[in-house]
Amino acid sequence: MTSERLDSLQAARMAAIGAAACAVLAAGPAQALAADAFPSRPVILVVPYAPGGGADILARTVAKYLGREWNQPVVVESRAGGGTTIGASYVARAKPDGYTLLISVTQHAIAPSLFKQLPYDYLKDLAPVALLSDSPFILTVPERSPYGSLSDLLTALQRKGSSMNFGSSGPASVPHLAGEMLNQATGAKATHIPFPGTAPAFTALLGEQIDYLFGDTSVLPSVQAGKVKALAVTTRDRSPALPDVPAMSETIPGFALSSWVGLEAPAGTPPAIVTAINATVQKILKDPDLLKSFAETAKVPLPSTPAGYGDFRKAEVEKFRALTQKIGIKLE
Repeated sequence: MTSERLDSLQAARMAAIGAAACAVLAAGPAQALAADAFPSRPVILVVPYAPGGGADILARTVAKYLGREWNQPVVVESRAGGGTTIGASYVARAKPDGYTLLISVTQHAIAPSLFKQLPYDYLKDLAPVALLSDSPFILTVPERSPYGSLSDLLTALQRKGSSMNFGSSGPASVPHLAGEMLNQATGAKATHIPFPGTAPAFTALLGEQIDYLFGDTSVLPSVQAGKVKALAVTTRDRSPALPDVPAMSETIPGFALSSWVGLEAPAGTPPAIVTAINATVQKILKDPDLLKSFAETAKVPLPSTPAGYGDFRKAEVEKFRALTQKIGIKLE
């Protein structure tokens, strides 16, 4: 995560503390009572990707800790497709009572720039609850690939061009944007091959059906086991989980993308319930076992208030609008 993003998040958190407290006081007695009783039945976390990817793994980890705090089951439900818009649309239409929540990802901030019409308004129809984590994407190649470094891959791209290909977790996903940024940096035209999530894309990489992949942190165990080679990470700085793997920016100045994950509810969810969920999230983000799990999967926890997360989302939507215009990616 860049220093500018961190500064923005920290400022938003501080500014929002008072607002969050006021929201609790302003909520009427009925809302306060509802928040005290929440949750009284199972809560659903909707993941917008196929099972097995980084978002799914994170959701199941967070669900376990939320379930312990709430003494209620927290069920992870996959609603993949549409570049994450199917899952978002489902939650946006759900009853605004806090029992159906969206595992929101960076891709949700990209979608408004890609589609002429979405069945929901991301910033209006989904209420920000809490940020969860931030992590890099990992540029990986098959174990038997001749490319042992980012420099090797860049040289091959410049020489082979469109005869090479890269996979992604879907059209206009962050890994797709990363691949197109790499094309721009090298002047190459490597062919993009989209998959319905990181898991199937990574399967293709293991089978040597694609040349390289910007994978999320679900690929980390395979990197550590030597099943694939990691050439670089997409965050501005090196990841503590992979200290010997260089950042893309060390070779391509300014190349920086990351994968944030948050929790969102249908618009209209009572503020007292949003605040109560946020409070539980802040508690579990301090749990030593959860922090250890995050560290092992190259994730950094992101404490936040609902208002702070809301400001962050708006900034991300604007950032990716500018980036997609620069790269020239547009979906109908």
